[in-house]
Amino acid sequence: MQSLNNKQIELIISDVEEARITFSHLADELIDHICCEVENEMNFGKNFDEAYDIIKQQTGSRVLQKIQENTHYLIDINYRRMKMTMKITGNISLAILGMATVMKLFHWPFSNILLMLGFAVLCLIFFPSAIYANYKEVKIKSSKILHLSVLIGGILFMVGVLFKVLHLFGAAFFLFSGWMILLFIFLPILLYVKLNESTSMRDKSIVMVGIIGLIIFELSTMFKVFHYKGAAMLMIVGSILLVTIFLPMFTYSKFKEIGKITGQYIYLLITAMFFILLSILLALNVSISVLDVFSNEEINSVKITSYLDQKNNKLYEDFRSKTDSVKVKYEHQVFAIQNRAEMASKLLDSIEIVLVMKSDNVDESTAKNHLKDINTIAGKVTTDNSIMIGERNNGLANLLKQKLSRFKEDLRTATASNQELSNNIENLINTSDVFLDNENQTWEQFMFQDKPTICSITVLKDIEKRVKMVESQTIQYINTLKK
Repeated sequence: MQSLNNKQIELIISDVEEARITFSHLADELIDHICCEVENEMNFGKNFDEAYDIIKQQTGSRVLQKIQENTHYLIDINYRRMKMTMKITGNISLAILGMATVMKLFHWPFSNILLMLGFAVLCLIFFPSAIYANYKEVKIKSSKILHLSVLIGGILFMVGVLFKVLHLFGAAFFLFSGWMILLFIFLPILLYVKLNESTSMRDKSIVMVGIIGLIIFELSTMFKVFHYKGAAMLMIVGSILLVTIFLPMFTYSKFKEIGKITGQYIYLLITAMFFILLSILLALNVSISVLDVFSNEEINSVKITSYLDQKNNKLYEDFRSKTDSVKVKYEHQVFAIQNRAEMASKLLDSIEIVLVMKSDNVDESTAKNHLKDINTIAGKVTTDNSIMIGERNNGLANLLKQKLSRFKEDLRTATASNQELSNNIENLINTSDVFLDNENQTWEQFMFQDKPTICSITVLKDIEKRVKMVESQTIQYINTLKK
């Protein structure tokens, strides 16, 4: 009967260790079993390499890991419970979130409740149980901090996604915190662990390129969500690392390892390619076209407002040429309307200046120059609810709403005898709260919440245009009245 030499036994031990068999007694049993099976094949006239290749096909890394998982399942009751919990809650959360998504798309009632329930099951039950099960299967020195970081970062990120979908306060904080932990704690530790586990320079290179590329690509996604500068460039660099370097190296390595490419791997590869290419196209094209729309809207509003200014000046001149009896009767109303309109216009202009000053971190004079051509605003896609919304709905949008409401009251007084004109004024200067997606939103939230700077400026320009329109209609109506 043939026996293995020390070098051959060390090779088998090394392969078992690469399969991450962490139970010491189980690893010893598996090594002994594999050695016996190889020796048995060698007794039929095969050399070591031929015999070991046959046994490896029967007991590859996946088979060995499955054996360890089954061992855990049998001897660890907590592990068994977590595994069962993970399987059950995984399916439940997926079903609830899928149903909630469909209901959200069709604006059906209770969609938000189902979303919160699905995320609660996902974050509080499924994800922790999955992390615990994986932790029990992996025994490395940095395992605790590795699993703890992905647990905390993952939960914070998922809560941020939920808050973002439901437009709840704090979404940006949770998303940013989750991304920071995942990108700068979890992934670097994972890189360190994988580098230590890799036995060849080729494997180390694949791991390094893959994880660094993933960090850069996810960082670009975070920059895109928060409208930071450089998102497109980071996305291109990350995509190049993942698509043109990591995927070919990883594919070649897998092919050398198992001798073929499975259908499952091809599906995974195609899905990853579509995801990355779609992200690049969104980064390079969509933002530009959206900014062009806002820019064109702003230009059109400025032109219309300028025309209405000239028209209104002419209407005020016409009123001053009326007879004294007409002027005495309506002068107070006309003066109040003109004064309120000017106050509203000045407030709108000052808000635009404040937005640009905050987004670009510039002084008032520079902000005014940027507003002459909004394409020169560097932070045009910056989102900052603190200016317009405030912490307790006490931002500039609330002040604007108050000014517009007073202006509208003066217009109603002057046009009380003309119901059609009063209704038109109400429609053009509507500051009422709205009911959207089965929830009430204040006018301030509906108009300015989570809006980038360029969008808020466009909205303000449109409001100024509407102010000029109702001012023009009202003064024109008063000019037709007689004593």
